[in-house]
Amino acid sequence: MSSSVNALTSVLTNSQPVSSATVSDTVSSSTADNQTTPSTDTEPKATSNNQNNGDASATSPKPATISIEKVASNIGKLNDSARALVQDAKLTEQEIADLTEEQIDALNNLKTSQNTSSGTKMTYKDFADIAKSLVDQDPRYAVPYFKAAAVQNMQAARTRSAQTNSVTDLDVWDSWAVQNPRTKLVENWNGYQLAVAMMGVPGKNDSHLYLLYNKFGDNNLQNWKNAGSIFGYGLDELDQQWSGSAILNSDGSVQLFYTKVDTRDHGKNHQKIASITLNLGHDSEKVWINSTENDQVIFEGDGYHYQTFDQWNATNRGADNIAMRDAHIVEEEDGSRYLVFEASTGTENYQGAHQIFDLSNYGGDSNFKVKSLLQILKNGDITSRATWANAAIGILKLNGDEKKPKVEKVYSPLITANMVSDEIERPSLVKLDGKYYLFAASRLNRGSNDDAWYAANTAVGDNVVMVGYVSDNLLGGYKPLNNSGVVLTASVPADWRTATYSYYAVPVKDYNDRILVTSYMTNRGEVAGKGNNATWGPSFLVQILPDGKTRVLAKMTEQGDWIWDDSSDSQAMVGDFESSRLPGEDFIVDWELIGYNLKEHSPFKETSPLPNNNPKTSESPKKLEDPKTPEATYTVDSFDAPSITKDTPVQSAAVLPATGSKNSSVSLVAGMMAIIGAIVTSFVYRGKHRN
Repeated sequence: MSSSVNALTSVLTNSQPVSSATVSDTVSSSTADNQTTPSTDTEPKATSNNQNNGDASATSPKPATISIEKVASNIGKLNDSARALVQDAKLTEQEIADLTEEQIDALNNLKTSQNTSSGTKMTYKDFADIAKSLVDQDPRYAVPYFKAAAVQNMQAARTRSAQTNSVTDLDVWDSWAVQNPRTKLVENWNGYQLAVAMMGVPGKNDSHLYLLYNKFGDNNLQNWKNAGSIFGYGLDELDQQWSGSAILNSDGSVQLFYTKVDTRDHGKNHQKIASITLNLGHDSEKVWINSTENDQVIFEGDGYHYQTFDQWNATNRGADNIAMRDAHIVEEEDGSRYLVFEASTGTENYQGAHQIFDLSNYGGDSNFKVKSLLQILKNGDITSRATWANAAIGILKLNGDEKKPKVEKVYSPLITANMVSDEIERPSLVKLDGKYYLFAASRLNRGSNDDAWYAANTAVGDNVVMVGYVSDNLLGGYKPLNNSGVVLTASVPADWRTATYSYYAVPVKDYNDRILVTSYMTNRGEVAGKGNNATWGPSFLVQILPDGKTRVLAKMTEQGDWIWDDSSDSQAMVGDFESSRLPGEDFIVDWELIGYNLKEHSPFKETSPLPNNNPKTSESPKKLEDPKTPEATYTVDSFDAPSITKDTPVQSAAVLPATGSKNSSVSLVAGMMAIIGAIVTSFVYRGKHRN
């Protein structure tokens, strides 16, 4: 080790100001260490016109020198905690010398939040690792390839439009079956399986809910029928209905939990968690809606645990997402009921520039923390996104009224992503072998780390994922599956026929180590070509291993299968790299005009039929070995992504339509400029949380 490194180590360890003797010694030894030794080679050297012939030392480029005075000066400006962090991060002399005054000030303002009620954090490192898994197209997580030529529009989606009153082909996207609130298995309602779906005219601001039905256990997509719009006809885009969940009441009626959305305020999506009772009729051939009642708002935020629309609206400049939606009903063994939902954090752990200086948001080692901080601060768009990001998966308890439920208690979030992501949506929860498995879908481009999701777009052409967590307690203590939370990652470009999203987990009867994942296929608005509407995708199995790891299995259904049974396993939709796209589909996605480089991947194939491993009915399963795939390591500069600077044009946080309506027309550019200006002042922040 050179004496200069020893001197730096001493300075980093010592909290006292750097002495002139230390600087002098360091400079002298550094100069000696960096002396160029003349070459003794006998081969002739190429020389330029202004070099002396025969002077070998003149032909060698002079090595870059580091100003040790600058290194020592910068170290002396760091406070004790920042100096310790930089030492532990093992920054090079050059990296320390290059620190700007703003960066030094930021390092001095880093703190670790003492907020213990903010739920499990999705950290910046988690996000980076999830993106890395997508870029690598790790077969344990990559969504299977589907056969593009076999994809069908859903016949039940050709129906009378709730908004136009005319019969037309509709897109169908976020959907959910009527499930048992305890087991989460699909209910058998008088011989039928029931599902609720968001549907709308392609390319229009049209988002309403329809009731679909099929004979229980029927795997055929085209046997699903449409019972019609749940909220009637003659609806408009001002009042929309978005995603939720549904269960049966004790009298056989359906209790639907959904998102009531009011867009009257200049197209802003004022979201409220609501509930309505559906009274149905049926015969041997069809199901119909007799009436609806008890339509009411249950919750729209409390301001403390969860952000309200008014809080969001007071500071929104167009770059901030608002979320209060996707309520998922859960019932415990004692009959108590809870809603798990998508939200944004309230003042308990609010969004803001101070989140950038909270070390608990970063994860990873000290080197990752320091370099991530510098990455965030040098990029105006990342800084802005990190300031706004406050996605949460929330939970509240309902009272005992099954048809007119009210909020009994509001809890702190289960999952938060302050500084990291502004949208984690469509939570679904499955209880397996006494543990609670919480899943949610997300688009990485709703996150703050531009480099990470740009890399995903570059590698695959899409950035959608499913994340998962596990806990022994419904109300908290969730740990990310696969260390980062990654469960599924996109496999094909977003404008291909076989692109999928809105992943939703359903349990598999008699198994405690796997889930059936449903989704919709083909992004909305005919992005995959005229007549290629959003439709239900094939479902597939994901196995949960005893050590908290997961892997996609080579077990797939036909489109629209919500119930895995002996008849579900099908090869009809199984694709590969070549068959996963239609003729003419390429690797250029319209919104980016970037080329994509996909890799082959295959799901894990079990060598024997799926065992019945429910401990109540058979022996406990043997522990399955995790595939010996090397763990991915990540550094801030490991992504081969397009160069992004503060001068790069601001990208919209919503490349594809968010769940529900089109993006607000509020100017993003003006908002970004305003917030970037505000962020500059945040460098002098002294750790006080805003309320």
